[in-house]
Amino acid sequence: METNGHGSSGLLKTVEAAGDVDIERALVGAVSARDVSVKQAAVGAMMASGDVRFDRGGSGPLMAGGNVEFHQGGCGPVLTAGSVSFEQGGCQTVIAGGGVTVGDRGFVGLALSPRVEVQEGGRVLLALPQAAAFGAALGLVAGLLLRSRRGKG
Repeated sequence: METNGHGSSGLLKTVEAAGDVDIERALVGAVSARDVSVKQAAVGAMMASGDVRFDRGGSGPLMAGGNVEFHQGGCGPVLTAGSVSFEQGGCQTVIAGGGVTVGDRGFVGLALSPRVEVQEGGRVLLALPQAAAFGAALGLVAGLLLRSRRGKG
């Protein structure tokens, strides 16, 4: 792992840096930095003010101010102001201010973004239109159930 030109590897609790961080072949509990690159490593939780790139790595919850790229990697929920792209990777939930691109062998459970592009070989279970329709249907069913219960009392 390199932090502003310094290298180390292994198991670390937290990494905080004002600049860029390169994590390689390490397990890190939490990361807070500008731009982050994760290669063959795992991070518990991550906050980055810039861009994040995963190459055969992953993390738990992720918040970023820039773009996020996954190549053979994945993570928990992603919240970013930029765009997110997946190639041979996946995520449960993505909320992106830019766009979401799901490429070959990519997977996203829920994608909330102004633009969602699913390329050949990629999958998205719910995007913004489907999530809105699902929420409306769920609300209608819940309302009908509550109304029928009130009528019995």
